[in-house]
Order: sequence, then C-alpha cells, then structure tokens
Amino acid sequence: MSESVSGRIVLYGHTAPDDTHNIALQFNNITQWLCYEDFLALEWNVRCIDANAYFDAHPHEDRVHLSTPSRYLSFSFRPNELVELRQMLGRAVARLHWIETLRNAQN
Repeated sequence: MSESVSGRIVLYGHTAPDDTHNIALQFNNITQWLCYEDFLALEWNVRCIDANAYFDAHPHEDRVHLSTPSRYLSFSFRPNELVELRQMLGRAVARLHWIETLRNAQN
C-alpha cells in the first residue's frame, strides 16, 4: 500500500474492519501486524503529533515517544523518521480508503 526508504506497509487479504491482523507495517527495525482499526488509530496518532510542541515541552529529548494501542508497546522516532512515517501512513490510509470505496461500489 505504501513504501518509503525506511519501510513499507502491506495489506494481506481483505480490508474488512474486523479483528484480523492483516496489515503489516515495517519501518526501520520495527515490524508490526495490525488490524484495520489499530492501523487507522496509529495513522491518526502519528498525524496528530506536533513535533515542535513536543520538543519545546521536552528540550532534552531527541526522539518523539509514541504510544500504540498496546499499553506495553511504544516506539520512539527522530523528527525526520516521524515525517517519513507520517507520509508513508498517510499514503497507505488513502489507498486503503480507495480500496474500500471500490469494494463498496461493487456491492
């Protein structure tokens, strides 16, 4: 669904919003399988991060710490990695919505 220098996002199977973990996110050393809702939540979370405000509030940090749907799992990204991830996720969500629109039009 989307690729960048540091990663890719792949859809396996259908796009129905159920508990099937059929979206694979690979970014640098991260590989994560996500269900439809968790993938959309991740994209929203990444899109809504204001990196400038984060670093203003945490001046000694060099990475943005990002929570995930799992309370035991979080990731940290440098600002340039966050921009790349945001772009990659945005393209994937746009394609996912396009696939959904086509599927619904066929039904």
